[in-house]
Amino acid sequence: MHKLKHFTTRHQRAIFVLLTYLISWAAVIPAEGGLIPHGPMIAAFIVLAVVSGRRGLSDLWQQMTRWRVGWQWVLAAPGILIAAHLCALALSLGLGAQLAGATHLRSLPAYLSLLLPLILFGGWWEEPGWTGYLLRRFQERFAHAPLVATLATGLIRMIWHTPLLLYGAIPWYDYLFYSFALQIILTWLYNRTDGSVLIVMVAHLFSNVLWATMNPLFSSADQQQYWLLLVIAASAIALGIVMATRGKLGLKPGRTSTPALST
Repeated sequence: MHKLKHFTTRHQRAIFVLLTYLISWAAVIPAEGGLIPHGPMIAAFIVLAVVSGRRGLSDLWQQMTRWRVGWQWVLAAPGILIAAHLCALALSLGLGAQLAGATHLRSLPAYLSLLLPLILFGGWWEEPGWTGYLLRRFQERFAHAPLVATLATGLIRMIWHTPLLLYGAIPWYDYLFYSFALQIILTWLYNRTDGSVLIVMVAHLFSNVLWATMNPLFSSADQQQYWLLLVIAASAIALGIVMATRGKLGLKPGRTSTPALST
């Protein structure tokens, strides 16, 4: 047991990534490219249980339940994604896209049936792993380069989505750019809220909910245009955050992680 703990501690980031891919991709073939979104979270709990036991598990749980962050961040988490979608909507309509209808919004039961799968199986369940575990440790590893830590996390997140790309569920520009744009936004929220994974989860949930709400408004011919414009809008916001923070992404001076790691 001691040897297992030592090995896992020494290689914990690599083991986390391997476990995440194995767990999440287990459903790829039967689900025709679908991923198990809980994979990163499950992998994080497994690694933490071996490396630091109850203390590590408690630490991640505290991040997932940290809700006292200031009202401005409660608004910013969904607001920044709403802004990206409104930009994409305005640009789409300006370029001549036609709204096909909003039947999914006219019935509360119908809309709730759209939201329930996102709540139970949506991408927000990824964040305890990606942000609460991996980003946090990359920010410890790259002590004075939070942007490097973010891009490293974004790269692993991007590769995780490869089955969706191969099965045609997402286009190449979403695969190559949105993963990094979203990760930059989420890193900034995480650092500015002193390590609230809960706020990051809310932002990711809104990303999924807004997509499920807005995409059906357009005809199939205009949906790809809207998707591309959304990626461009999110990337522009992410670039703005990088420039405004000079690459620090909200990480407070003197800190290498948010908050102190328990390993």
